[in-house]
Amino acid sequence: MNKKSVLIIDDEVEVTSFFTYFLKAKNCEVTVAHSGKEVELLLADRAASGFHLALIDLKLPDTNGLELLTAIKKRFPACEAMVMTGYSTIKSAVAAMQLGAKDYLEKPFDDLDSLEAAILSVLEQSSKQSDELSRTARHFGMIYAQTSPMAKVMTLAEKLAKKAINILIEGETGTGKELMARFLHGASTRSAFPFVGINCGAIPETLLESELFGHEKGAFTGAVKGRKGFFELAHNGTLFLDEIGEAPLSIQVKLLRVIETGEFMRIGGEQTLKSNIRFISATNRSLEQEVEKNRYRADLLYRLEGVKLSIPPLRERPGDIPAIVEDHLEKKYGGTRRVDREAMDLLTAYRWPGNVRQLLNVVNQTAAIHDSPVLLPEHLPQHIVRSSLDTLENANGPLPVHHFVEQEAIRFVESVVDRIGSVDDIHFERLMERIRRLEAEVGRHIILKGLEETGGNRQALSERLGISKRTLRYILNEKG
Repeated sequence: MNKKSVLIIDDEVEVTSFFTYFLKAKNCEVTVAHSGKEVELLLADRAASGFHLALIDLKLPDTNGLELLTAIKKRFPACEAMVMTGYSTIKSAVAAMQLGAKDYLEKPFDDLDSLEAAILSVLEQSSKQSDELSRTARHFGMIYAQTSPMAKVMTLAEKLAKKAINILIEGETGTGKELMARFLHGASTRSAFPFVGINCGAIPETLLESELFGHEKGAFTGAVKGRKGFFELAHNGTLFLDEIGEAPLSIQVKLLRVIETGEFMRIGGEQTLKSNIRFISATNRSLEQEVEKNRYRADLLYRLEGVKLSIPPLRERPGDIPAIVEDHLEKKYGGTRRVDREAMDLLTAYRWPGNVRQLLNVVNQTAAIHDSPVLLPEHLPQHIVRSSLDTLENANGPLPVHHFVEQEAIRFVESVVDRIGSVDDIHFERLMERIRRLEAEVGRHIILKGLEETGGNRQALSERLGISKRTLRYILNEKG
């Protein structure tokens, strides 16, 4: 069983200590909370990665365990829960099960074998379900970590996929709305039938109607033969209306009728056709705001958003970035390329306004330009490195020395190059010699600082710096 994250909520230290010892021995990461207030702080922390299992005491000094169960399931729907109580009644157990708990445990925990079997059964079942969902999602290009906010979205998406309802997918550009639509179709009962997609913002209004409804021969200039539209092509399957917010009002009226009745006519035709379609739409803007501005029909919005599914931007799920990058490099280069840990830290710290699409473009560009099996920080675009270092500094205080040097080196190089009007104006060898002397000065001053800290003990300093005494003498005497 892969390592699982477990939350233990109990005001008794003896209980939390027992479960901490017990679960760590079972290869679990354990988080402990002794009050409802501590749980609220955990759930409010957007950086909290989520839990696979929560063990919840029903009786806490400042709150009711059932309320915590509800809050946890709302924040992390994929998290399994078991309630613990020394005041066990059928009523409380049933209430907990109705709210999503898998089981309940009675205090005191006398039968440790039964306790172990109950907990491991829930963890293993959760592991199998989440692993299976993750593999299915990966097949459709949806890559995420098990404790990512995307795990919550995908759990919901899997349930919605099998329902006979229309779905509106919201998300910023590049978050993977079409991939989500394909997942919803693939996990639905319509998966054996066509998935047809159209970008409503990429086709001129004069052509959009023909693309959707089709046309008869001679319906307009250039219609030399009849043509089926997307409504016919998607029969019994799924029609994906990407960027539905861009559809002109004239098309919105006709879309509404088809969604309501399933009936339509080809342009220039007289026969009423009928199509059985599941509609999945996507937008990167708020359609509610578009309705308020009279740019979108409210009745069409209500028809399209049988259920709304929101994909969080990449900046809200940075823990997914290593998984996305590694999966992409594995597929494209067969495991022969990877990203250095510090470079991955920089990628994870970046805000990615273009989301997953931008991330993969940067990885492709970097891998193409630098023919190296390991992509290093210096290989990344400089604007991403600078922005990431600023983010790390703001989040963690002063930058580590190595990142500070990288940041300052980039600025130094840019300032030097900016001052060069033409290469004819410089003596290249003399310039490089001065830069080498600057490097030597940095090394010498670090050695002098170290000698102050060690009271002049060169042996101790050489051990602290990981260099030989001979190298230390060389830097002081030769480079100094």
